[in-house]
Amino acid sequence: MTGRTLGEFQVIRRLGKGGMAEVYLAEQTSLKRQVAIKVLREEYLADATYVKRFRHEATAAGGLNHPNIVQVYSIGEQDGIHFISQEYVRGGNLKDYLRKKGAVEASVAVFLMKQVAAALQVAGANGIVHRDIKPENILLTRKGEAKVADFGLAQLTQGGERVALTQVGVTMGTPLYMSPEQVAGKPLDHRSDLYSFGAMSYHMLAGHPPFQGDTALAVAVQHMNEKPEPLKKIRPDLPQALCDIVHKMMAKRREDRYPDAQAVVNELKSLQKQLVGKDVGSADEIAPLKRRPPVRRWKPIGWGNPSRRKQWGLVLGLGCLFAGIFAGVGWTQRVGDPFLISPPREVTVPVQSSIDAQYFYAMRSGEDEAAWKAVVNFPPDVGGRRDEMARQIAELRLAIIYLHQDRRAEAQAIFDGFLAAGATNPWKQAHGLAGKAILQSLRGEMSVSKLTIDELDRSTTTLDTKLKPLLDEARERNHRNPAATGMK
Repeated sequence: MTGRTLGEFQVIRRLGKGGMAEVYLAEQTSLKRQVAIKVLREEYLADATYVKRFRHEATAAGGLNHPNIVQVYSIGEQDGIHFISQEYVRGGNLKDYLRKKGAVEASVAVFLMKQVAAALQVAGANGIVHRDIKPENILLTRKGEAKVADFGLAQLTQGGERVALTQVGVTMGTPLYMSPEQVAGKPLDHRSDLYSFGAMSYHMLAGHPPFQGDTALAVAVQHMNEKPEPLKKIRPDLPQALCDIVHKMMAKRREDRYPDAQAVVNELKSLQKQLVGKDVGSADEIAPLKRRPPVRRWKPIGWGNPSRRKQWGLVLGLGCLFAGIFAGVGWTQRVGDPFLISPPREVTVPVQSSIDAQYFYAMRSGEDEAAWKAVVNFPPDVGGRRDEMARQIAELRLAIIYLHQDRRAEAQAIFDGFLAAGATNPWKQAHGLAGKAILQSLRGEMSVSKLTIDELDRSTTTLDTKLKPLLDEARERNHRNPAATGMK
């Protein structure tokens, strides 16, 4: 297809391939803009049902106009080739992002969830059930904005009647995120999309889908009969309210889920205001998904031009003159004893209304030592065990910061404290062992580090997502240098 013209679209290159179609980058010559062209794969052209379903996708999405929905521009057919032109989203998809990053921070998850929920609300209000909400169908712009794509399995409702393109009882969708009623082949409504959305959100926060199995059938049956492991058990650092939202969307009975996606949007907005005192409404406020600005490169200025050499000679001469003047002024103004200079003022962290808010502030601050110390030292609250867990996570974040900065003694003190309390706290025991193994490996004590890791592997506690990569590095280091026993 590369180089071919379809109507007013000049195909540039292939972007990817899906179950029914191939996707190409093209230029719309009339408007001089880049678009994505979805072309129905050749093997489906002979089947009228697939052609109808392909055209149905354009019908389903073409009437939806929302910033978080991939905009469909037109549908066409030329020389037996059926194609759809749609918005070209520069970036990747949520599946690729999760593959690279693993479980995401709560702030990023809430930001993306709110956008997807807004898109589902618009679709539901227009009588459209997507039926295939999954990470692959959530495109991410370079600013971190989410756009729901691929309404190929969507079903329209017209006058209360279902307009389906599949036979009754035929189940379509992705088993990893499929609702119980979809597994059973029952009629669907917008609450089925909420279940799939909840399962996808679970994946974002846990680092894996809610159910896994050797076959698609095994996974599908779990959606009907099993409850997923509580998110709070996997990620103790998550706000309880966020876990509750995800689990409510994944209720087995659709009557127990939210009535519509707008209710989910409202809950997420309320959660954001509770944690940070404001509604996060801009992609610019979510740093983890933003691309870094390009680095400016120094471009040497040519010396071959005689006039340019004279200009530079004048600049250098003036520079030397002013340098001498400033040096003299600096000498007269110098402080006799440098130790008499007042130390810089200590960085202060604003105190939040609750330990949850203080924790969320630290989480948004990244590796800010003072911010995480403010969580550890937050005055006792009424949250009991929940407050204690926030402090534990904050201590762990400090230990990770110290490891990154090679401040081993300070990291050691925190991990030793975890181990001292480990007999009654499995979480501290596991993370204390992980930290101990990492430090042993860094000191060159590979054999004892391996023994510590063996002890850790017998634990059933899920490790923090930011500590696990450091432990994996220790495993690799131990494997590369199995005989090393020296102390560093």
